[in-house]
Amino acid sequence: MKIVIVSTFYSEGMGYSENCLPKSLSKLGHEVHVVTSNLNIYGNETGYFKTYGSFLGPADQGTGKSSIDGYTLHRLPSQIIWGYVNIKKLHNKIKEIAPDIVHTNEIAAFHTFKLAFYKPLLKYKLFTESHQHLSVVKPYLKDNTRISFKKSGYWLTRTLPSFLAGKAIEKCYAIAPDCALVANKYYGLPEKKIKVQHLGTDTDLFRPATTEEEKNKRELLRSQLGYAENDIVCIYTGRFSKDKNPLLLAMSINKLSAESLPFQGLFIGEGVQKDEILELNKTKVLSFVKHIALADYYMISDIAIWPTQESMSMLDAASSGLPLIVSDKIGEYDRIEGNGKVYKEGDFNNLYEVLQTLSDKKERERLGNVGREKMINFYSWNNIAKNVEKDYFSCLSQP
Repeated sequence: MKIVIVSTFYSEGMGYSENCLPKSLSKLGHEVHVVTSNLNIYGNETGYFKTYGSFLGPADQGTGKSSIDGYTLHRLPSQIIWGYVNIKKLHNKIKEIAPDIVHTNEIAAFHTFKLAFYKPLLKYKLFTESHQHLSVVKPYLKDNTRISFKKSGYWLTRTLPSFLAGKAIEKCYAIAPDCALVANKYYGLPEKKIKVQHLGTDTDLFRPATTEEEKNKRELLRSQLGYAENDIVCIYTGRFSKDKNPLLLAMSINKLSAESLPFQGLFIGEGVQKDEILELNKTKVLSFVKHIALADYYMISDIAIWPTQESMSMLDAASSGLPLIVSDKIGEYDRIEGNGKVYKEGDFNNLYEVLQTLSDKKERERLGNVGREKMINFYSWNNIAKNVEKDYFSCLSQP
């Protein structure tokens, strides 16, 4: 089977679906191509260079073709329209590859709209995804009491085009139940075309230290970072932005340290809250690292925390055997059911209290073991690729 994954952005060495799904599909013996723009992830944002420049390099990665992890990457030129990325020369590239399946990573995107239009001529089956959680839907869209200019503009530029594209789409994979609701309510896709399919993790790469070699490596790296054996290392990975708000975690750890409790904060990333985090006690900040390097940092940690919003990194941390603490507004509760806890979003005193409930090592290990088994059984990228493959074959078998 010849498969094309179309993604707005692509950054090599990361753990996004456009990196992991094609890798797993190629392992199943398929010819897989990833078609993307010339931009790195977040390459259309004004603050890209400050946050990601030292980590990912220039936002513009140029155009061309290369081989990565068993699939072929095609970078095409692009343009920014109203802040959104439009991939150019897409028709010619898809025609050149002549795929059986085209799978886009976002329903409300210029490339998905164009691919729905090209479909009758180029004769492929079209699949897409919905990654937008209800927690990040614009407040004015949730206000059912009045019709606003903003809401009308959104309907014309996002909802209506997505609804029309949906007529050409075989299936839309929503990464969580609330994303399925968003795809239906705000993008107009019929429920019968929406399937909840969780994102995944590499359960071979992200794992707890179980062998003597891994335990020794864990002990050495903790020592190098200045952590004692009884320290409880709380890790956050991602952007240090106001909407992600890792500062709240740093504030909670600062309060715990004032009471001589052995909690330490390990923050990996960049962003506007960096300096404020560094000012607080028991916090250590490291710059962004590539996906493969994160495995070691999860392995040396004891708890993983994301104060707001969902993150794919939650799955990597759970696969590494870490209990999770996340916002009570999380859209995909299954990620932490039985292997983590929620706190009242925005309330650092409540986060401080929830952290204290994981002071006991045996309780952390109990929750972490549940999460590890869950990731192996339900969130492995290899298993997800097999599920998607079944849908592809089923669709191709129909006239």
